[in-house]
Amino acid sequence: MNKEIKLNTIVWLALVVLIVLSSIFAETGFKYSYTSISAFAVIKFLSVCFQFVEVKNAHAVWKIVTIIFVLSYSIILLI
Repeated sequence: MNKEIKLNTIVWLALVVLIVLSSIFAETGFKYSYTSISAFAVIKFLSVCFQFVEVKNAHAVWKIVTIIFVLSYSIILLI
C-alpha cells in the first residue's frame, strides 16, 4: 500500500508540473506550443487513465481502447 501511495504522489506531482508547463507555453507564445501542449495532454490523459482510473489492472480490451483513442486523437491533431 505504501508503494502505491508513493507512486500516486509522484504521478500527481508530474501532472502538476505538466499543467504548469502547459500554461507557461500557452502564455509565452512559444513556436511549438500547440504541439507541446497537445503532447502534454496525451501524457496527462495516459497517466490519469493508467494510474488513477487503474486501466493498468483492467482487461486488455480497455487498454487497447485507450491506446486507440490516444492514437486517433494524436492523428487528428496532426492533420
